Amino acid sequence: MTAARDYEDMHHLVDRLSPRQVRRLRLLATQDEELAQVVEAVSPEQSSEEESVPEGLIALIGSIQGPADLAERHDDYLRERMERRFGNAE
Repeated sequence: MTAARDYEDMHHLVDRLSPRQVRRLRLLATQDEELAQVVEAVSPEQSSEEESVPEGLIALIGSIQGPADLAERHDDYLRERMERRFGNAE
């Protein structure tokens, strides 16, 4: 039961990370000997094309890859992004 709870906790944690934090977490995982094997198995090649897309363009056209709960929380994600960029209007 503990392993299942750990998995769920990590899943929710990753859902709350920003794209920049996810990239940092991936970097940390690739530097760990045991975790690097899992990262390689999941994504053998990191697409350099994905890295070169400007962040503003992704925001404009959307991203196919996103958090697992993107459809459920899209309003929250948009609001958070607007608040980071323009500040809280309240």
